[in-house]
Amino acid sequence: MNHYSVHDTLYEENGNFRLTKEECGILLKKKKSSVVYCPKEDERRPGAMYPRCICLAHNGEKNGTLLATFECYSHGTPVFPIYESNDDGESWHRLSEIRDEEKGFGCRFQPHLLELPLTCGTVEEGTILCAGNIIPSDFSSSCLHLYQSTDCGKTWSFLSEIVSGGHAVVYPREPEANRPVWEPFLTVTPDGKLICFYSDERRAAGSGYNQLLAHKVSPDGGRTWGEEKIDVAFPGGRLRPGMPVVAALPRGRFIMVYEMVNQDKIPVYFRISDSIEDWGDRDFMGNPICAADGSYLTGTPYVSWIPQGGSEGTILVTGRGFSHIMANSRMGEGFFVKLDSLVDIDNTCGFAGYSQCILPLHGGKQVLNLCPRQISGELALIEAAVADVYVKA
Repeated sequence: MNHYSVHDTLYEENGNFRLTKEECGILLKKKKSSVVYCPKEDERRPGAMYPRCICLAHNGEKNGTLLATFECYSHGTPVFPIYESNDDGESWHRLSEIRDEEKGFGCRFQPHLLELPLTCGTVEEGTILCAGNIIPSDFSSSCLHLYQSTDCGKTWSFLSEIVSGGHAVVYPREPEANRPVWEPFLTVTPDGKLICFYSDERRAAGSGYNQLLAHKVSPDGGRTWGEEKIDVAFPGGRLRPGMPVVAALPRGRFIMVYEMVNQDKIPVYFRISDSIEDWGDRDFMGNPICAADGSYLTGTPYVSWIPQGGSEGTILVTGRGFSHIMANSRMGEGFFVKLDSLVDIDNTCGFAGYSQCILPLHGGKQVLNLCPRQISGELALIEAAVADVYVKA
């Protein structure tokens, strides 16, 4: 398999930065912002995090509708709320919610939405899918479930179990064998199969991986799943690659971003491959996302691509850290350029900016950023900001 890699772009063999050109062909100008969800003062801390959003494009007259979900912390059994916007993010209303009726534990963490762009098996084009982590109140287990909606998010039904794991805490005191799974990300392969990337701690005992990134493929739209394939993994029991997010690039290529927990400041790395199912050597660290002045992102990354900014378009990456958006219009080569953040966050609040997302609108002429923003030292709301994309002369 021929892979496109830029691992030697930023670093010489001795580890020093090369003086490579930084290039970004766009500017972002914030146009408007709105509140998707605001928790009540007595709601469970931290209120809301981990927002995800899609713009419908395969549902006829509903095309252009925005659907959003997020982790919603409550004192009862948690659900994944579904919010809808019919005016490009100007306003939002609660449309529905996804409930865990199979186990009764609750839809607790890391939801992710996808609109099927084509029919997969018997799951029809335009079906809305949501994957998330089903976890009981004692956090004794973890399980990635898949739900479907055939009416644009109004009602939901259980479709399948993707993968299950153990005790849902990052550093469990229990035996190494009882480790969790986290952070599903759904997309579709070029040949029309559903693929789910996720983080997996279950091999900590046998193979010595603290956490690794893996994927499974479904040939029938998520009804059944194939075997797990490891994508990124480091032996030694220390490094924890996590939160994989994938976006399509020009010329049949794909980019994956992920955080590296247990490295200083939790840097964000990326890989580029010409196969969404094969990411090369699993123990390749990846390419760092950083600017020429040394600025970088601190964990919880998300990546999108827009066609604006030059012949290769522009890669956009969000995360925590310096509170900005990183952009690169050279297919990841060279340094990234810092763009102003669209939502003001306080980095002293651990939940502010946590796993935000960025979504192209109107063919990349605008971008939508959903982000947890602090409303106190203990609570966050979900804010939506829309920016116009300007191409540099």
